[in-house]
Amino acid sequence: MTPKTKWMLAPITVIVAGAVAFLALRTPDSRSTPVSKPVADSLLNIPLESTVSARQEFVQAYRRGDSRHALALYEQYLPRIGANGLREAIKSVYPNCHDEAHDLGKVIFAKLRDVGASLESCADACASGCMHGVLMQLFTDTTSAAAADGEHQHSAQLTTADVAAQIPTFCERPSMTRMYSPGDCAHGVGHAAMFLASYDIPAGIDLCESFPSHALRYYCATGAYMEYRGSRRARADYPTRGAFFPCDSARYPAACFRYVMTNTIRWHYAKKGTLEGLEEQCASLSGKYRLGCFHGIGNAHVGRLRRGALTLAAVCGYGTRDDQTACVEGAMERLGKFTPTIAIERCEALTDWRRGVCEAAATRKMYDMTKSFAMYQR
Repeated sequence: MTPKTKWMLAPITVIVAGAVAFLALRTPDSRSTPVSKPVADSLLNIPLESTVSARQEFVQAYRRGDSRHALALYEQYLPRIGANGLREAIKSVYPNCHDEAHDLGKVIFAKLRDVGASLESCADACASGCMHGVLMQLFTDTTSAAAADGEHQHSAQLTTADVAAQIPTFCERPSMTRMYSPGDCAHGVGHAAMFLASYDIPAGIDLCESFPSHALRYYCATGAYMEYRGSRRARADYPTRGAFFPCDSARYPAACFRYVMTNTIRWHYAKKGTLEGLEEQCASLSGKYRLGCFHGIGNAHVGRLRRGALTLAAVCGYGTRDDQTACVEGAMERLGKFTPTIAIERCEALTDWRRGVCEAAATRKMYDMTKSFAMYQR
């Protein structure tokens, strides 16, 4: 290159270098630009599109652990994927996710300290399982139950007497009535009552007795026994205390059998037992215990009825008219609430007097306050 050529290229080099420097100032290096972390809103929600990889990471960890006792994992991931991300991830692994959502509700309430906001954050996830966890945390938290409507008053640990004093009107609070019927609320309180009683069955049911009406006491008992059903205590009791414990001598036996029977049939069928054999065991009981047992058979077979693996006539075709009525009610109140179209189809398949019982139960659904409990109190 001649000296003249070098002289001509020098200005061009300067211009290009200047342009590059100018663009560098105007265009930040994307590699050095900090990426802001997702921030949860007032209900602990984070846009799902910003948490895809973190939710996948959560699911992997979740599958490896104990899904019913995952509180620490929920606490770890709540700030990263939000309450909505946790709801979506849990349901992707366990679509029903009722028991799995209890710890989610506990974590949400521990963070928000407000029942109304916590229930909105739960979004009625997992068939009210998240709501049940909120109430469990409320009744065992160091925050006063006055905070249920946002007052944020702190007090010493709530005692059983403190909780019992608040139960009679708890389901009338605006924070509850905005989202739940009185019976559904009482069921949730029952979960909290058994949890607070450390799975001491009489103590848990004693708390349910604080409700002013039989219907609310009954629905509270359904929640208490459901909470017991999913506990380690229930699994420990079964080998020594029998398949029908505690329902064959408990208060509100229909409420008890309704949920404990789901454990019973799993153990019964694992030992190659038959439906007829189970019905014969129920028939060996008397009065409200016998009818409660048949009611439990109906509810415990809901999954098979929904899938069409069994017919309602087969599940609820044993025993007296009252036995069959209790069984049909146990099945159809639940099917009517969660899968009403299938409930109608199952009722239409009946051709005798049970069809009327079936349709009434499917229409009534769960937690109806006008239901007659006379049959279950004999």
